[in-house]
Amino acid sequence: MEEKRKREEGRKRRTLSRRELFPLAGKVAVGAAGLSVVTAGGLALGCGSDDGDDTSAAGGETKAATSASTASEWPWPYETLDADASMPIAYENWFEKFCCYATVSGIVEQLRKSVGEPYVSWPMDSTKWGHGGAVGWGTLCGTLTGAGIVTGLVAGEEGEDILNDVIAWYTTTELPIYQPPEPKAQITSTSRSDSPLCHVSVGKWMKKEGVKFFSDPRKDRCARLSADVSAKTIELLNQWIAGSYTPTAPSQIKKNEVQMPAQDNCTECHGDSVPASPGI
Repeated sequence: MEEKRKREEGRKRRTLSRRELFPLAGKVAVGAAGLSVVTAGGLALGCGSDDGDDTSAAGGETKAATSASTASEWPWPYETLDADASMPIAYENWFEKFCCYATVSGIVEQLRKSVGEPYVSWPMDSTKWGHGGAVGWGTLCGTLTGAGIVTGLVAGEEGEDILNDVIAWYTTTELPIYQPPEPKAQITSTSRSDSPLCHVSVGKWMKKEGVKFFSDPRKDRCARLSADVSAKTIELLNQWIAGSYTPTAPSQIKKNEVQMPAQDNCTECHGDSVPASPGI
C-alpha cells in the first residue's frame, strides 16, 4: 500500500498543468511592468515605457531562466499522447538521424506541443549517438536506448520498469509492425530477435529478408522499428500517467541462472554456431 501511495503521489506531481508549473505567471509585478505573453517556455515580460522602447531582451532572459529552472526539476512533466501519431514522426526522422533519435522524436515532438518546456529547449540532436547500437558498435538497439532516455526523463526511477517491459516486448515480438502509407522501400519479412542487441536483431532480419546492411530495405526496416518502439513506449507511459500501469517483465538479472547481467541465448550465435555475416 505504501508503494502504491508513493506511486500515485509521484504521478500527480508529474501531471501538473503548465499553468501550475509556472505559478508566478499571474503574480509578477515589477514596477510598471506588464505581462505581455505567457508561453509554455516561461514568462516574457514587456516593461512598458512612455517612449515605446523594445524590452524584449529582458523577456528573453526571463524565459531562459524559467526554462532552465523547469529543466532542473526532474522527472519532467508528461501528458497522455497519441501512440499512433508517433509512428510517422519516428519513421520519417529515422532517415534524418537514425534509430535512437527517431524513437525519441516520436515522443518528444508531441510533448513539445502539448507540454512545452523543458522539451522545447532540450537538444534532441544529442541523442543521435545511439544509432547502430551506440555509434555503430552493435550493442543495445538504438530504439531501446531512445526509449530509455525518454522513460528516464519522464518517469524517473519508475522509468526502469517501463523500459524493462519495452525491452521484453521488443525481444519477443515479430517486428516491424508499422506499415508506412508511403514506404521508402518494400520489405516482406518480420523477425523475432530474442535479444535487445542491435547486431542480433538486425542480423536475424537481414538473413530472413536476404538483404545486406546498407540496402534500402534494411534502412526501411529500422525506420519502421523505430516507429514501433516509440508507439510502445507511449502506450506504457500513458498507462503509467493514468495510474493503471503494472510492470510485467521480470528482472533480467534475477531470472538468469548465472545471476548476473546477461542474456539466455548466447550460444545461439556464439560458440560453434557463429553465423556468417551477410556482408555490407
